[in-house]
Amino acid sequence: MRKTAVLRSQHIGWHFYKHWVIQGKRRPIETGAEKVLKNKNITLYKPEDFLKEKRVFEKVEIIGYKNKPQPLDQTHPDWHEKPLLSIKDNNVLLEGLKQARIITNTVQIQEGLPENFKLNDLSREVDQASQNVILSSHLFDAEQKKLPKLKDPNRPAWNFPRIYGITQERRNKLMTYKLLQLLEFIADPELVKQRYVFEDLYFSFPFEKNGKLAQFELKGDIIISSVKPLTPITNTSTENMNLPIIDPIDPFITFNKENIYKLQDIYPINPSVNAHHPHTLFITFDKEFVTNLYEEEVTEDQIFGRSLLKTFTVAATYARRKYGKDVKILKNPVTLQCVQTDGHFFHFGVLQLNTLDLENESVKNIWYQTPMQYMFETCSYKFGKPTLEGYNNQIVRQLNCMYNIA
Repeated sequence: MRKTAVLRSQHIGWHFYKHWVIQGKRRPIETGAEKVLKNKNITLYKPEDFLKEKRVFEKVEIIGYKNKPQPLDQTHPDWHEKPLLSIKDNNVLLEGLKQARIITNTVQIQEGLPENFKLNDLSREVDQASQNVILSSHLFDAEQKKLPKLKDPNRPAWNFPRIYGITQERRNKLMTYKLLQLLEFIADPELVKQRYVFEDLYFSFPFEKNGKLAQFELKGDIIISSVKPLTPITNTSTENMNLPIIDPIDPFITFNKENIYKLQDIYPINPSVNAHHPHTLFITFDKEFVTNLYEEEVTEDQIFGRSLLKTFTVAATYARRKYGKDVKILKNPVTLQCVQTDGHFFHFGVLQLNTLDLENESVKNIWYQTPMQYMFETCSYKFGKPTLEGYNNQIVRQLNCMYNIA
């Protein structure tokens, strides 16, 4: 077959396109009729005057359809002259744990967990199940979403290729829930019946300190509650124990300052629930959500301070629900455990709440905590094979110990 006829053929669609381009630019021919009519004083009209009817739209306000947003000024119903200093989930304190201890009137007796926390050995099957939890949460989940951009401080202008995978929020939830399921599986069935699990609870605790009005508005990511409250840890006197000094820094620095607010005491677990006593608080950490006010990396000490603030908020709101809003020194101290994690590191803490009078120098609250611990070194694919290296079984042992504390 010769190709000459095919190559000489014309594309009809192209010709139609060029034809419409030319026709679209054509202008009407001037005939001189308009000039003649104007000379004879004949009125001229445009076609739009007859073809399009002029409609006048009347503005109608429908009552109750949609409320207008209130202006954020002194006319707002929740406006107060005295500003409120608040801290929320995405905030961290500038001085971390030291600043949190000053605000909550808390001392730290020793490094590590209380002496009654005994770590029991776990079987090889539990360790293997724990490693499977890590792999399934970090590698085997089917979620594929665009992850945050990679950044290199040494090359700030370099654009890395965008990567897809399991988000931090998803990874945190999978790790926490799967580990809880593992703890319930190896625990006494009668003990498991005394535990409830709640998710995404909102706590609010207003207070005054040094003449300033403040409020903690924080969320409990996962709360384990119990039928019976935890027993106090120690009777040690805190009168001669001193709080840290961060002068000349104000303890309320980096707090949000606002004039439109509501003061609310909120402990969301209803007393009618059989297991309404807080037992262990799980806090998830996402570095893309929890940020420093000055756009710096969140430090370990700031993570420790976040653990104390959230634990104190949950314990304090529970104490006010139990003993009343005007309570100062508690008859029976409130004890609450805390675990903060990002799926890789784990931070454990225990708070004994003795007083809600945050300016009392004779009676203070007591805080125990462990150093930052990592559950593994690396968890990734190597040569196409899922690999977990540097597994630390102490994390599961400490979690198991906390779950069984009564």
